Amino acid sequence: MKEIKTLTMYLPQFHRVPENDKWWGEGFTEWTAVKAAQPLFPDHKQPKTPLNKYYYDLLDKKTLFFQAELMKKYGIDGQCFYHYYFKDGRKILEKPAENLLKWKDINMPFCFCWANGSWTRTWSKIRGNSWADKFEKNDGEEGLLLDQKYGREKEWKDHFEYMIPFFEDDRYIKLDGQPVLLIYNPTAIACLYQMIDYWEMLAENKGIGKLYIIGMNISSGFRGIDGVLLYAPHTFWNLDVVENGVYRPDYDTMWKKIIEKPKVEGYKTYFEGVCNCDDTPRRGNNGGVAFRNFRIETFYDGMYELYKKSMALKNEFVFINAWNEWGEGMYLEPDEENGYAYLEAVRNAKTAALREMELSESDNCNMKICLEQKTYRHDDSGRKNRLIADCLDKWLYLKEQGKCLDEFLVKNGIKTVAIYGMGILGKHLLNELEQGDIQVEYIIDRRVKVYHGDYKVRKPEDYLPMVDAIIITALGDMEKIYNELKRKVSCKLFSIRELTNEI
Repeated sequence: MKEIKTLTMYLPQFHRVPENDKWWGEGFTEWTAVKAAQPLFPDHKQPKTPLNKYYYDLLDKKTLFFQAELMKKYGIDGQCFYHYYFKDGRKILEKPAENLLKWKDINMPFCFCWANGSWTRTWSKIRGNSWADKFEKNDGEEGLLLDQKYGREKEWKDHFEYMIPFFEDDRYIKLDGQPVLLIYNPTAIACLYQMIDYWEMLAENKGIGKLYIIGMNISSGFRGIDGVLLYAPHTFWNLDVVENGVYRPDYDTMWKKIIEKPKVEGYKTYFEGVCNCDDTPRRGNNGGVAFRNFRIETFYDGMYELYKKSMALKNEFVFINAWNEWGEGMYLEPDEENGYAYLEAVRNAKTAALREMELSESDNCNMKICLEQKTYRHDDSGRKNRLIADCLDKWLYLKEQGKCLDEFLVKNGIKTVAIYGMGILGKHLLNELEQGDIQVEYIIDRRVKVYHGDYKVRKPEDYLPMVDAIIITALGDMEKIYNELKRKVSCKLFSIRELTNEI
């Protein structure tokens, strides 16, 4: 039996950067929030303290040596570094991974998880990741700290070329020779299909081979995505119990849902365990989350079942959230309260699961059949409605800022377009473009008799005259439409979501 690998999510926030000094106060790191935590309800065990008060600095080489030795001792096979790459190639918290790339003598297998989301203050009108709610001071700014935009070919190439040295490192985690890259929120990338196509071309030219891309925070697959990771705990908890302003989901219930969750139909589905969760050091009692009924024994039991489930599905990886999310109470590293108990639970659970699977081949087969037959079928209508609502929300925000969608087209050298789809989004797009300098040449729609004014309507299978770009507004069928058009035309293909996201 091929041994399954354990990968843990890795937060590179434990060192000073100028941005954190500016935004949250001089000397701010994740440890600042951890040390300042306070108990907010009876038996609330805060603050958390690392064993021997080892408040390490990730820019210190000795820290990564220490972590690599812990990994080896307790059977952690790799760290999944959160990778932050923003508009125009702006990076933050990149130094730990860059240093690891230079420090070849540190045996720490790793891969990247692109945490693709804007950084915002809690009062920002733009949805995004707010790091330290308790430390925010409303100084009248808009609240957008780092803007997540994806650009087009130049920006895609710059991003890919930044990652190439990591992909080529012998320690970078690969599956059948393919570098593994996690994307935290693929749904947010309106140009996902085009970008992955472009990356695959670059990878082939560089001799790297195809990337193995795992999408998180999704319950269905996308073109270019090789696997799905059902992210925990957020996918599995119910925030229905509140105590003194803190949400208190039940730890046992969450694990039950993880183990019972079927795989996503048609896709390799990976699962993630959670050691604990208490993000009140960051959020306080204004929306913070802390588990009820946490016990290390439950963590062991859950990981034991998760290893068996993943082995039966022939998964190559089991993920754990997290190695060092101290500010969210999700860490395997030793602390003053429990010592090395989290790491011991992982090692022992994996050993026990391997032993049982090897000794009971018939049971393994039965479990495999059961798990493979039970799959999760995604509700496409619900997904379509969410995409449309999100697009309209961002579009209205742009309108409030006095911006128009043709700004994106002009920036990308587009003068003539065709619009694919005359549903709600298509009609509004046509009306807006008529007010600017972009020429709409024709409409593409299977319903040739719907009203389109003076515009020629063509079916997708008809001859499509040359334009600079086709804008796809039928978001629910984006993947299918993109694949069909890519084979038929040579112009640029945009989703309307790309226009609303990239301005």
